[in-house]
Amino acid sequence: MFYSPRTSLDNGELLQSFTAIGRITDDEPFQAEMTPNFHPWRRIVEFIPSREAPIQPVLDNLDFILDKKRWGYPFRRGLFEIERPDFVRIANAMGVKLAK
Repeated sequence: MFYSPRTSLDNGELLQSFTAIGRITDDEPFQAEMTPNFHPWRRIVEFIPSREAPIQPVLDNLDFILDKKRWGYPFRRGLFEIERPDFVRIANAMGVKLAK
Protein backbone atom coordinates (compact mmCIF):
# COMPACT_ATOMS: atom_id res chain seq x y z
CA MET A 1 0.00 0.00 0.00
CA PHE A 2 1.02 3.58 -0.50
CA TYR A 3 0.96 6.30 2.14
CA SER A 4 0.85 9.89 0.86
CA PRO A 5 1.77 12.64 3.32
CA ARG A 6 0.90 15.41 0.81
CA THR A 7 -0.98 15.86 -2.46
CA SER A 8 2.32 16.45 -4.30
CA LEU A 9 5.98 15.94 -3.47
CA ASP A 10 7.25 19.36 -2.44
CA ASN A 11 4.52 21.89 -1.74
CA GLY A 12 1.32 19.88 -1.84
CA GLU A 13 -1.48 20.22 0.66
CA LEU A 14 -1.41 17.99 3.73
CA LEU A 15 -3.08 14.64 2.94
CA GLN A 16 -1.82 11.99 5.45
CA SER A 17 -3.74 9.17 3.79
CA PHE A 18 -3.28 5.71 2.34
CA THR A 19 -3.87 6.28 -1.36
CA ALA A 20 -3.23 2.98 -3.16
CA ILE A 21 -3.10 -0.72 -2.38
CA GLY A 22 -1.96 -3.69 -4.39
CA ARG A 23 -0.30 -7.09 -4.63
CA ILE A 24 3.39 -7.59 -5.32
CA THR A 25 3.54 -9.83 -8.41
CA ASP A 26 7.28 -10.29 -8.86
CA ASP A 27 9.75 -12.37 -6.87
CA GLU A 28 12.55 -9.88 -6.22
CA PRO A 29 13.10 -6.11 -6.21
CA PHE A 30 14.82 -4.75 -9.31
CA GLN A 31 16.60 -1.51 -10.16
CA ALA A 32 14.97 0.77 -12.71
CA GLU A 33 16.78 3.54 -14.57
CA MET A 34 14.90 6.80 -14.10
CA THR A 35 17.87 8.93 -15.23
CA PRO A 36 21.50 8.02 -15.94
CA ASN A 37 22.35 8.79 -12.30
CA PHE A 38 19.18 7.62 -10.55
CA HIS A 39 18.40 3.88 -10.32
CA PRO A 40 15.76 3.30 -7.63
CA TRP A 41 14.65 -0.15 -6.50
CA ARG A 42 11.16 -1.17 -7.63
CA ARG A 43 8.61 -3.96 -7.34
CA ILE A 44 5.88 -4.91 -9.83
CA VAL A 45 2.47 -4.17 -8.30
CA GLU A 46 -1.04 -5.19 -9.35
CA PHE A 47 -3.20 -2.37 -7.97
CA ILE A 48 -6.58 -3.08 -6.36
CA PRO A 49 -9.52 -0.66 -6.69
CA SER A 50 -9.81 1.24 -3.40
CA ARG A 51 -10.65 4.56 -1.81
CA GLU A 52 -8.34 6.99 -0.05
CA ALA A 53 -8.16 6.38 3.72
CA PRO A 54 -6.88 8.96 6.22
CA ILE A 55 -4.35 7.52 8.67
CA GLN A 56 -5.72 9.20 11.80
CA PRO A 57 -8.77 6.91 12.28
CA VAL A 58 -6.61 3.74 12.15
CA LEU A 59 -3.38 5.07 13.68
CA ASP A 60 -3.91 3.78 17.23
CA ASN A 61 -4.55 0.24 15.90
CA LEU A 62 -1.43 -0.09 13.73
CA ASP A 63 1.20 -2.25 15.40
CA PHE A 64 4.05 -1.25 13.05
CA ILE A 65 3.85 2.31 14.40
CA LEU A 66 5.51 1.92 17.78
CA ASP A 67 5.56 5.59 18.83
CA LYS A 68 2.13 7.07 18.17
CA LYS A 69 3.45 10.61 18.81
CA ARG A 70 6.06 10.20 16.06
CA TRP A 71 3.91 8.06 13.80
CA GLY A 72 5.32 9.46 10.54
CA TYR A 73 8.82 8.12 11.15
CA PRO A 74 8.32 4.58 9.70
CA PHE A 75 7.19 6.04 6.36
CA ARG A 76 10.54 7.78 5.85
CA ARG A 77 12.07 4.38 5.04
CA GLY A 78 10.18 4.09 1.76
CA LEU A 79 9.43 0.44 0.99
CA PHE A 80 8.99 -1.75 4.08
CA GLU A 81 7.03 -4.80 5.15
CA ILE A 82 4.15 -4.78 7.63
CA GLU A 83 2.41 -7.71 9.30
CA ARG A 84 -0.87 -9.02 7.86
CA PRO A 85 -3.12 -7.72 10.72
CA ASP A 86 -2.00 -4.14 10.00
CA PHE A 87 -2.40 -4.69 6.25
CA VAL A 88 -5.97 -5.93 6.81
CA ARG A 89 -6.81 -2.93 9.04
CA ILE A 90 -5.62 -0.48 6.41
CA ALA A 91 -7.24 -2.43 3.54
CA ASN A 92 -10.57 -2.39 5.39
CA ALA A 93 -10.27 1.39 5.87
CA MET A 94 -9.67 1.65 2.11
CA GLY A 95 -12.81 -0.38 1.35
CA VAL A 96 -10.90 -3.48 0.24
CA LYS A 97 -12.13 -6.88 1.39
CA LEU A 98 -9.31 -9.40 1.39
CA ALA A 99 -9.64 -13.13 0.77
CA LYS A 100 -8.62 -15.22 3.75
